[in-house]
Amino acid sequence: MSKGLIYGISSFVMWGLFPLYFKSINAGAVEMLAYRVIFASVFGLIFIVISGRTASLKRLISNKEIFKTLSLAGLFVTLNWGVFIYAVANNQILEASMGQLINPLFFMLLGAIFLKEKISNLVKFAIFLVFLAILIQVIYHGSLPVVSIVLPAAFAIYGLIKKRAHAPVIESLFIETLWIVPFFIIYLFFIEFKGLGNFGFNLNGLLLIGAGLATLLPLITFNAAANELKLTTIGFLHYITPTMTIFFGACVYGEEIDLIKIISFIIIWVAVLITTYDGIKRSTS
Repeated sequence: MSKGLIYGISSFVMWGLFPLYFKSINAGAVEMLAYRVIFASVFGLIFIVISGRTASLKRLISNKEIFKTLSLAGLFVTLNWGVFIYAVANNQILEASMGQLINPLFFMLLGAIFLKEKISNLVKFAIFLVFLAILIQVIYHGSLPVVSIVLPAAFAIYGLIKKRAHAPVIESLFIETLWIVPFFIIYLFFIEFKGLGNFGFNLNGLLLIGAGLATLLPLITFNAAANELKLTTIGFLHYITPTMTIFFGACVYGEEIDLIKIISFIIIWVAVLITTYDGIKRSTS
């Protein structure tokens, strides 16, 4: 097994373990998000200093256009993280897995709309199937599957904005979270002052701090994998994460899967297979 493949598998397995990680923390969704953002920034800065990337960070910060772009991107990556943590904390892990499954299709859709990227008829059909699956849930349940839509939409918009910056992954993550950190620090001081915080010098406190490191590690290994693997290989590996998320939601935490949800998942998996086939066909042509 190549080094790139090991890095790639490691990244998606770590992301796949996120439901288990955040479910193990005794805290509300906003508090978990606050610790995740703050300590992702802290550990990111430590990594930048240790790896000798401070000059790269200074260049990005001094470029006002890039700084503004990454700051805007930070809003959407924080929304993505927050929705995922909310889903885990509120027993909506299966909805989150559905969002993870359709994430690549949201990227393709936004690329076609805003960047005028050409997509094949097969991909157009796959996108249609995704919206059909969402429509079925709306008709049956009478409401939008918010988590399944906002999770991939926020991340796709984040990717679209970041595409303009062309910045290294760790340095950009630090800048993205930089302006959000003060707000979350104030929030944590407030809830601790009110006696509502869940931080302590125990395992729970360690897990809260570790949320930042858990965010950073798969990004580092993914960055290493992306330098060595083909995009089609990374595309295949992507589905490790939602598969693990489905397993945790259905088998470990016993979330209910009704017939409508099963039908929606089947339709989405068909869309995924169509997109995968299209990607393979294009890479070999």
